[in-house]
Amino acid sequence: MELLEWAFPRIAALARGRVLDVGCGDGRFLPPDGIGVDIDRERLLAARSRWAKLVQADAHALPFRDATFDTVFANRMLNAAGRVDEVLAEITRVLRPEGTLVVLTRARRKPEADRLDPENGATRLGAYFAAVTVERDADGALFAAREPRGR
Repeated sequence: MELLEWAFPRIAALARGRVLDVGCGDGRFLPPDGIGVDIDRERLLAARSRWAKLVQADAHALPFRDATFDTVFANRMLNAAGRVDEVLAEITRVLRPEGTLVVLTRARRKPEADRLDPENGATRLGAYFAAVTVERDADGALFAAREPRGR
């Protein structure tokens, strides 16, 4: 089974309350009332056909107030964004105290790179969240990180 096909119903089930999709791309994971963010204008134009609530922004500097969202998606985008810890800090800033971050990754471990992957994801997310769960697929992992630390 393809990773996205496996992950899609699981990601949808984790969405609750006000949802932000960071690195939303074409908007495939956005729920009807969600807000999508992407740095790539062309990807936002593709998403525009599905969703009206889109913002062009960098994941390292999200243009939202503290504690605005109940759920944040970061699906297959953290490693591409780089400076993963800076993005995680921004996500925890915009999440409400009981909020959840949902991360889908298929990245393979590269010792020289700053990556969040199936092997190190729970540890990296645990630095920012009180509880982290993971579901594994042959091609990747889906993390649910709950309750941002420092709130």
